[in-house]
Amino acid sequence: MGNTLDGQSAHVDVVIIGGGPTGLGAAYRLNQYGFENWLLLDAEKHPGGLAGSVKTAEGFRFDHGYKALTSRYEYFDKVLSSVYNEETGRSLLTIPRNNYVYIRGNLVKYPVQNNLGGLPIAEKHSCVLDLVKAKLEEKDADDKPAPSNLDEYLVQTWGEALCNIFFRPYIFKAWAYPTGKLRSDWVDQKIPPADLGADFDSLMKGQQRDPGWGIDASSAYPSKGGMIGLWRQLAKSLPTGNVRFKHEISQLDIDEKKLVTKSGLEITYKQLISSMPLTSLLDLANRSDLTECMVHSSLFVVCLGLRGTCPLPDVTGCIFYPESDTIFHRVCVFSTHDPDSIPASDIYLSTIRLVKPDSEELSNEEKPGPYWSLMMEISGGPLKSVNESTIADDAIRDACAVGLLKDDDEVVSIHLTEMTHGYPLPTINSVEKVDEALRWLKSKDIWSRGRFGAFRYEVGDLDHCFIQGVEAVDNMLKGIPEDCVFQTNVANNQSKLSIPAFDVNILDDVSQLNVAALTESFRSESLTESLVSDDATDPVLPSDSEQSIAAGSIRSAITAEPNPVSDSDSSP
Repeated sequence: MGNTLDGQSAHVDVVIIGGGPTGLGAAYRLNQYGFENWLLLDAEKHPGGLAGSVKTAEGFRFDHGYKALTSRYEYFDKVLSSVYNEETGRSLLTIPRNNYVYIRGNLVKYPVQNNLGGLPIAEKHSCVLDLVKAKLEEKDADDKPAPSNLDEYLVQTWGEALCNIFFRPYIFKAWAYPTGKLRSDWVDQKIPPADLGADFDSLMKGQQRDPGWGIDASSAYPSKGGMIGLWRQLAKSLPTGNVRFKHEISQLDIDEKKLVTKSGLEITYKQLISSMPLTSLLDLANRSDLTECMVHSSLFVVCLGLRGTCPLPDVTGCIFYPESDTIFHRVCVFSTHDPDSIPASDIYLSTIRLVKPDSEELSNEEKPGPYWSLMMEISGGPLKSVNESTIADDAIRDACAVGLLKDDDEVVSIHLTEMTHGYPLPTINSVEKVDEALRWLKSKDIWSRGRFGAFRYEVGDLDHCFIQGVEAVDNMLKGIPEDCVFQTNVANNQSKLSIPAFDVNILDDVSQLNVAALTESFRSESLTESLVSDDATDPVLPSDSEQSIAAGSIRSAITAEPNPVSDSDSSP
């Protein structure tokens, strides 16, 4: 049946690199087809990748940055329903979007362009006048040239005043890149537009509202187990022998179609689905010439567990901070977003520090809660440096300055996650290079997909990434075109998509993988270390500064995990 196994070597038809949403989507689809000759490898201990979660030693769980769980696809709806239903006893909570923008000391309802009435008087007047002027010029222009970059688009659409107050500073803080160096063809799919009639009506009535535009006007979140619970359950639904965690790739030969893991397993393959960063994959293939327009930001996530009552119980989403007086650009009151993510109030914890360090030495006495948590995001990049040694202290200081924290608040847990890849940036001319790179890799039987695998910001949401894995398999096995990656306007349609079809026929000629023999090839390692743990166990990723060649930045995406604990944690 085409399989060869010899000690620490194996041959499979399909290898999947990465156990995040894209890799799990591909594996899920292969399993649907009854295709068994495949293997998924991931360097980490748990599934989820950049969309995963971590739990601190003190019992606070945090996601790797704020991510909304939304679905544009009937297919993804059915996958979610297979995990969250009455039979499984798991459920998804519907979370209405309740976001704010912090401007000039005021919390303005998001989207700010629909809530100009919430701005201070001077800013409100200038933004409204500029917006009306921009709309009149747009209406009266006979032959208006298309904007050459994002900055021109924003000014034409909303005027200089709002660009200066919000769009320009926020985009630079969040992406570490200026608007003048970014393209604008994605904006209509991602940024809520202004509705002058409704917006002026709210303005005159002194109201603030969220028009509910876009797929993320509301999102879902697991009632128990956090985001990692979803990926863990999907991984557990796959054949045990085909999914391997803690197997880091150390070498990848694209021409010979062979990879080697850090444990010494050599695998040859026919086809490869990769969710590692496209730039890392091209570097391995000696095609760094294709990466010249591919720029990405990095992301630091400062997570705090605090004792006391949450001061912002209604902010279920995020607060955006465009101004330069905070190091962070976005904050999530994570305990409000996920009430299951904090320890019970009868758990006793000691205070690590006060928000404003006191000269007196803190007592080591453990005290009960209640508890709440805060998650702050800070970007870095080639044009925006970050002092990593002081980043947590700087974030705490700035959170106190804008009223998120008080001087005497007790910090009982501090956690820092560093992600070398935050966002793939839609830079000018990047589409052409990315398309060329994806075509070239396809000629080598490689489907590079996912948030950084396909390097397309506009289709980098969780449902997009999962569907990219599904569509890669459909294209590989059936020749079906991939809409998500190559038709991004379709992928961001506001109506529910019925493609790809969920139900498929089992393949007639299915290659079979000798799972027992392949498991034997891992005999030097404990089998239990490679399996997906039960969802009663929260994931904790230990600190590991080692960098692998092939896994590139995927392996180092999480490099600072200060509170490792064992998998024996049994919290619900």
